Amino acid sequence: MTMQVLETDQCVEWTEAVERCPRHDFYHLPNYHAMAEDAHEGKGVLFYYREGAYSIALPLLIRSINTLSNWQDATSVYGYAGPIASHEEIPSAIIQRFHESLLGQLLELRVITVFTRLHPIIPQKVLLAGIGECRTLSRTVSIDLTLTPAEQRAAMRSSVKLAINKLHRKGIECVHDREGGYLTAFVDIYRETMLRVGATPGYFFTEDYFIRLSADLEEKFHLFVCLMNGKPVCAGVFIECLDILQYHLGGTLSSALVHGPMKLLFDQVRIWANGRNLKFFHLGGGATTDQNDPLLYFKLGFSKMTHDFNVWCWVLNEGVYQQLCDEASRFNHVNSLVPAKPAYFPEYRTPAVPSKLPWRVG
Repeated sequence: MTMQVLETDQCVEWTEAVERCPRHDFYHLPNYHAMAEDAHEGKGVLFYYREGAYSIALPLLIRSINTLSNWQDATSVYGYAGPIASHEEIPSAIIQRFHESLLGQLLELRVITVFTRLHPIIPQKVLLAGIGECRTLSRTVSIDLTLTPAEQRAAMRSSVKLAINKLHRKGIECVHDREGGYLTAFVDIYRETMLRVGATPGYFFTEDYFIRLSADLEEKFHLFVCLMNGKPVCAGVFIECLDILQYHLGGTLSSALVHGPMKLLFDQVRIWANGRNLKFFHLGGGATTDQNDPLLYFKLGFSKMTHDFNVWCWVLNEGVYQQLCDEASRFNHVNSLVPAKPAYFPEYRTPAVPSKLPWRVG
């Protein structure tokens, strides 16, 4: 049995480890982690355990917690990562030894907590059972590409089908931009969308990010654009890996919201995706964990196929973890801050906002 800790510059070894797992996604690839690494999100590593014919791989980003200590923690890249395995069923004894080896490697790196978003489509919880905690936060939506295009359309909400017909009548068209001619326009549309919805800074990806993503993923990367009177008004990046097509990022110009061109975009991508040996067109989830989230409701208009969106949280050193949480709490108190997100993990990284000042009389 062996446990390797691969880094992003070991691209060949990392890629081979991932490709030994028949169920994986582009989120697991070394190039995608190298992009996160270059954006100072953490150091990309792949914990790769092998025993006989079996293997388990877990990609993570390792981050320093603060400049005053040499403790670290681990998180996942943007998207859906989590562990992947060489076989659909792994003997429980091998999973247990993977856990022991993983714990040893993480403690050697002085990692005190691990957080990763799990992939909604790839079974992963069995690989983590017994260490940490898996939490179900919400749902994501997929279109079942094993159905015929007509069956897929029949499963759509009636109002969505009517809206798509109306968009066609208005002459709005959707193009598959293989040459990247609309990439700059897409970035402008995406940025305007993020500003409109009040996205956090981490969502403001630059044009260089998308250029590099396209170059690294090559034929897996697809840009679709909706044109109204020849002008790009809506666009999205879609990424294909094995039998899954992921909606990665997209947006709509504010001036075009009244027309709702994203409905046409999703529909045309769905039609294109058929016949490409794909099983899932994964639209993702909502903007929040609220089951009544408007974005989730919008996506449910295309399909009723849903998946649990789970995250995995693991505290490796309870004493240090509590100490860091207490320090964060004291800092917030002294600076009149309050946690902005309940149940955030790890607690010591919870975003904080100014507390409301009491009214003064006189």
